[in-house]
Amino acid sequence: MFIVALASHRYLGYVFVPYLVDFHVSCYVVRSLVRPADLGREGATFTEKEREIVRIAEKYSDSRLAKRFSREVSPVDFFTLATPDFVAKQIIPYVHRQMAQVLRCIREGNIPLYEKEAKYSHIYDEDLVRIPGENAGVTFSFRRSTEGTEYRLGVTQDGIPVKLTNRNVKVVTHDPCVLVLHNQLLEFDSVDIKKIQPFFSREVIYVKPETEPVYYRNFVAHIIRDHQVEAEGFQVVTSGEQPVPVLSLEPDLSYMPVLVLRFRYGPHECLSGESRKSFIQSEYNRENPLFYKYDRDSAWEKKIISLFTSRGLKEVSGTFTLPNLALLQSDEALHALVRWLSGNRKTLEENRVEVRQRFSDKEYFTGSQELRFEFRGGTDWFDVYAVVQIGDFSFPFMKLKRYLLNDIREFELPDGKIAVLPDEWFARYKPLIPFAKGDGNVIRFRKYHFTLLRENLPEVAPEVPDLLEMDSRSSEAVQLPVALKASLRNYQVEGFKWMYGLFRNGLGGCLADDMGLGKTLQTLALLLKIKKAKRISGVGTVSKTGQLDLFSEWEPAEPASLVLMPTSLVFNWSNEIKKFAPSLSVYQYIGGQRNFKHGAGNISDYYDVILTTYGTVRNDIEILKETDFFCVILDESQYIKNHASKSYKAVTELKARFRFVLTGTPVENSLSDLWSQMNFLNKGLLGSFQFFRQNFIIPIENQKEEEVISRLQTLIRPFILRRTKEEVAHDLPPLMEQTIFCPMTVSQESVYEREKSVIRNAILANIESNGIEKSSLVILKGMTRLRQIANHPRLVHAEGSDDSGKFTEIIQSLENLVAEKHKVLVFSSFVTHLELIREHLEQSSIKYSMLTGKSTKREEIIREFQEERQNYIFLISLKAGGVGLNLTSAEYVFILDPWWNPASEEQALSRAHRIGQDKHVFVYRFITEKSIEEKIELLKQKKSVLADQFINQNTPFRPGAREEVLSLFG
Repeated sequence: MFIVALASHRYLGYVFVPYLVDFHVSCYVVRSLVRPADLGREGATFTEKEREIVRIAEKYSDSRLAKRFSREVSPVDFFTLATPDFVAKQIIPYVHRQMAQVLRCIREGNIPLYEKEAKYSHIYDEDLVRIPGENAGVTFSFRRSTEGTEYRLGVTQDGIPVKLTNRNVKVVTHDPCVLVLHNQLLEFDSVDIKKIQPFFSREVIYVKPETEPVYYRNFVAHIIRDHQVEAEGFQVVTSGEQPVPVLSLEPDLSYMPVLVLRFRYGPHECLSGESRKSFIQSEYNRENPLFYKYDRDSAWEKKIISLFTSRGLKEVSGTFTLPNLALLQSDEALHALVRWLSGNRKTLEENRVEVRQRFSDKEYFTGSQELRFEFRGGTDWFDVYAVVQIGDFSFPFMKLKRYLLNDIREFELPDGKIAVLPDEWFARYKPLIPFAKGDGNVIRFRKYHFTLLRENLPEVAPEVPDLLEMDSRSSEAVQLPVALKASLRNYQVEGFKWMYGLFRNGLGGCLADDMGLGKTLQTLALLLKIKKAKRISGVGTVSKTGQLDLFSEWEPAEPASLVLMPTSLVFNWSNEIKKFAPSLSVYQYIGGQRNFKHGAGNISDYYDVILTTYGTVRNDIEILKETDFFCVILDESQYIKNHASKSYKAVTELKARFRFVLTGTPVENSLSDLWSQMNFLNKGLLGSFQFFRQNFIIPIENQKEEEVISRLQTLIRPFILRRTKEEVAHDLPPLMEQTIFCPMTVSQESVYEREKSVIRNAILANIESNGIEKSSLVILKGMTRLRQIANHPRLVHAEGSDDSGKFTEIIQSLENLVAEKHKVLVFSSFVTHLELIREHLEQSSIKYSMLTGKSTKREEIIREFQEERQNYIFLISLKAGGVGLNLTSAEYVFILDPWWNPASEEQALSRAHRIGQDKHVFVYRFITEKSIEEKIELLKQKKSVLADQFINQNTPFRPGAREEVLSLFG
């Protein structure tokens, strides 16, 4: 049987000792002391509480105490050498703490406790110690008279008085006090032995009048504070004064800011985690000693703590802070706590919370901060009246410009206090500042920044017109021009109305539809819509060709619109106008015989539309910049993507009331492409280029900052309209695509592997010497050479093998299609590759057309292929066929070799798969297996995040992509 015995220890007093006992007739006989080693023996059956008692009791065994308090002394000599003072102050308090845990286990496990004499191994029933269910009660009584003060102690157990004086009392523990009296355990709550022990030998303690002042201040006050007291001859007043919560901004031990909560009861303050339950304020005088007692209200304190945690604070080691505040720098954490105090000021005031600041010499303002806005619209500008109100001080919003732009959080008020500007102001208003003009209370914004105002100034958002939404609501009233000789598809009608809406609001826009979706047709509808009537006097007319009859006398109402494009597109534009908008008078300002002057004026006065090229504008900008055009339109506007180029600088000097650009790829390599085109359309929309680079390009391209991406999208969203073929698929003929993988022949593979090894070694050496960023030319040269061999070794070695797996597959496929009388567009980025195919076609007497960068009579070559039924094959180099072709007679497209720019492939297949095509289009891509082509194709399938976010992106390789580049040559 397992028991705990209260046994006497020579140096420690009484201790709890676990034993195993056996019952013999009339008593228990101790079998053995239970040690931790006994718990694991085979057949040992101990309850969890018994095991816990054994483990705890072992902590105050002689050997363990010797190890804990003196590693240099053996357990035998430990107590002999230890001083009585050390034992009393160090060892006994430790032992009593362990015994308190043993007593808890005895209660919880209902384990019998016996008194045991040290010299005897027998334990009798009368040695059992009764353990009451409740702690003993204690009352301290003071009776004061003229003769002094009588001090008595009353003890009760289960409501029955217990006398301690002159009794055989055994002291088990000191603080809290545990006694054993006549086999009954007396456990006191928060009463130590020093307050009880004097009454073991006497019932009353007398205090003489001359010692009362010190006695009352040093002893009676503490007894009144901590215990129940019966007082006679003096007053103990329990205060009903409402306590006050005090929240103090202070540094912690690591000088990080925290909020420290204290509770003030009368003149006393305590930390929220303190154990003291009451406070005493004494006013001693001989006639009438007076004690004010302040009892802590734990329920109220918990309510205050809950209030703070419900408002976002969390308690850490007795202080309050905000989640994740430790991750911030000290000043950032300080600002966060000040903002919390400001944001919760009303709640703190309602709950009478006193706020203190003890963090530094600065005093932070924790009152209200607000911005007042008033909106006034204008023709080209929006005026916003903005005033900042911080406490009793008001000043113009633009006074915060330097602070918002430079992320300066602290703003000094006229009274010296420091206001921490709200994070919300930086998030909302910082994006506005770079685009704001003016000072004082009035901020002026350009009309095209209406989206910024609507998203970042919710106070005035309802008053800021959504210019595009206004036009979309009235779109039903926008009729297509009657003179348009075409039926537009639904998405084309939407595109036309979008462009017209921008025109009506004096804004420029970028129509960025996929290739083949009819950007030119939508633009012609706009040009017809905005065409101004020109009054004609005399008999002069415009000829059917669109050229001016020189004998006409014109009185123009508006100047012409100027359309810029690559040279290859002039023919296409001219034909499209003749076909769909013949009522527009057109002049082609190109060629060596061009002359902008006509009579006393210039040709802009006599035509609706002037077609020209980027090269022409660059050369003639000094003439053209003097003319006021009605509208300037850039087709294939990626030509001005480089803001440092002559083309960009030239077109920005052109004067026009309205501007539009057309392109399928507004962003090809970098966001700088976007800035150039947006700045041409709406100058200042994205700020200066340096501003745009610092605030958009770097954060987006390098750091992928979502907030900056969203801000840029907000700025450009109204001015770019992009529809992909997938989005308007229901308006397009079906498109089927297939990739044909072609194995190399033995001889071709031998050449390829030999060249690859040489190229890879050369690239590695160059990268090691110069770095990958300065090895671009070597890498591209190596890639090009391997791509050529993958097509056919003869593209590199003119006298080399005629063997090529891809070439054989291409020829066989072409011959099959010709036999079935299908037309095919064959695209390659290598003219030499097309020459090899041409040689075979001529040897086989197959009719074909061929278009390269050296081709003349471009229009005649295109017409022959389109119109001649026996002309089945059109060989086209990428450089010559990227733009300006409309080849809807073809229904098959062969892409002979992959290239980096996905848009280029899209352009190639769009030659056939575009509006007007009424047949299914089949696209075949030929890829040489185990070659660089296959690896390029895999890399192309990795979508660019930048492209998805801002129209398109095509980058062959980027700085730092060493392993990715080398994998192409693996």
